[in-house]
Amino acid sequence: MKELDYIRVVLIEPTHPGNIGATARAMANMGVNQLMLINPKVFPSPIANARAAGAVSILDNAQVFDNLDQAIANCTLVFGTTSRLRSIEWPSLDPRQAMKKAAVYAAHSQVGILFGSESSGLTNDQLERCHHLVRIPVEDKFASLNLASAVMVMLYELRRSLLGQESVSPNSANEPMATVADMQNFYIHLQQVLKLIAFSEGRSTKLQRKLVRLFNRAHPYAQEIKMLRGVLAAIEGKVVEPEGCCKPATLDK
Repeated sequence: MKELDYIRVVLIEPTHPGNIGATARAMANMGVNQLMLINPKVFPSPIANARAAGAVSILDNAQVFDNLDQAIANCTLVFGTTSRLRSIEWPSLDPRQAMKKAAVYAAHSQVGILFGSESSGLTNDQLERCHHLVRIPVEDKFASLNLASAVMVMLYELRRSLLGQESVSPNSANEPMATVADMQNFYIHLQQVLKLIAFSEGRSTKLQRKLVRLFNRAHPYAQEIKMLRGVLAAIEGKVVEPEGCCKPATLDK
């Protein structure tokens, strides 16, 4: 199934090399081969190789990054997994719903599935990179799920979906979707313009998170993001810039 080649398993700051190896084994079981590691505590490792149980090729080809944005820059759909309920409202799906959606997008573009660190899961900043949050419905009294087990649950649902349906384009016009990198650059540009026009809540982290949630939910095409950035550029051209506003902008953390 060619769609499996477009699935990207992303482990963020894994602390135990055995979990990396067990994840590689689960990936091999389900036919997925793209493993991305963000600042692993120990890698490479003979412990990881031993736990991979024959899936060492996935470890050999794993890509290691300093930050999450590098690992998912060209993804058009990103899921964030969690074992706990979040106080922040975010579009959520169960594993089966999420992987049905992943199967559709993976027919044409890269899809990222994020797994947070074993001790704390995904941060709010990492969550903002996701289009959907996925919570595996485990027993509330024992909600902690082994990292490789969580990977297996997600990839099993993905493979099940691919075996049971014919993948189609995520949009009828078959236009390229905006990537994570496209969206991050747009959010930076948007924040810069909000500051430029002295929007009253322009520096609010809460506002930024709501805007990210809005545009992620819309899931725009790449061309639509170019259009929106053109609007922002036109606003910039009409506004007299106050002193000190033109420093390079980054999203508030």
